[in-house]
Amino acid sequence: MEITKDDVPYQLHTMVEIVGYHRFLEICKMYGGTAVYIPVYRKVVMSERNKQIIKEFNGRNINALSIKYNLSKEQVKRIIESEEI
Repeated sequence: MEITKDDVPYQLHTMVEIVGYHRFLEICKMYGGTAVYIPVYRKVVMSERNKQIIKEFNGRNINALSIKYNLSKEQVKRIIESEEI
C-alpha cells in the first residue's frame, strides 16, 4: 500500500514528517476515530526532571539545583519536600 501526503489530512502532515508513514499508520490503527490527549512536552519531562533533582540533592545544594534546572529555590524545595511525604 502506497500512502502519499495527499492521503493524509493537511493538519496531520507534521505528525507524518515526525513519525514517518509506517508509524503514522500504526497510530491510525490503534487510535483512529478516538480523541487522544497529548500532554505538553514540559509536563512529560517534568517527572524525570524532579526525580533527577531529588537524586542530586545532598542537603546543601538547593541553590545550585535551582540554577542548574532554572527553577526558583522554593520550587526546588517543594520538589524535594514532595518526595519526603
